[in-house]
Amino acid sequence: MRYNGRGNFTLKLNIIGALAGLAIGATLLASTAQATVYTVDAINDVASWLDTGIDAGPTTTYDFTVIDPSTLWSAGATAARSSTADGIPVPNDFGGQWTMLGYTFNFGALVGEDASHFFLIGTGPTILSGLSGEIHVGYWDSDYSDNSGSQTLSITVPEPSIWAMMLAGFAGLGFAALGRGRKARIAPAIA
Repeated sequence: MRYNGRGNFTLKLNIIGALAGLAIGATLLASTAQATVYTVDAINDVASWLDTGIDAGPTTTYDFTVIDPSTLWSAGATAARSSTADGIPVPNDFGGQWTMLGYTFNFGALVGEDASHFFLIGTGPTILSGLSGEIHVGYWDSDYSDNSGSQTLSITVPEPSIWAMMLAGFAGLGFAALGRGRKARIAPAIA
């Protein structure tokens, strides 16, 4: 058997097709990610933090972003206790860091909680995977009675069906390229 040269052209078409499929898949994924907006109040203690309604899966990636990072909320009446979602800067006579339940963050930081741990969101964007269970979000503080303000948070979660469609499409492109490549390699030589 001799190589007839047509396989190289087929391989180039397969590569172009695969790249086009990747571009289309990436566009679909970007356009179909589901973002939900939440208002997180500073007055709610940890036991009553906002339930996002998200039951996180460890293989899914979540994007937490505060809509307006310059928004202030407060851990008390004085201006020195106001902060963005990143929390009261350290050092500060009215703030600093607070440790509870084995976790330490700045007072006034926007923090999330899943089934097993707390995690810093801050002003974001904070992109995380490996989360599991219900996601709650809130204001990190020791005393919520004099807090005020809120943050508006967007959480983006990709649609699971889009991931499945993309993976099926990529697998189809791979099988098509594999089949065409084999045919090109074993094609009889034309004398």
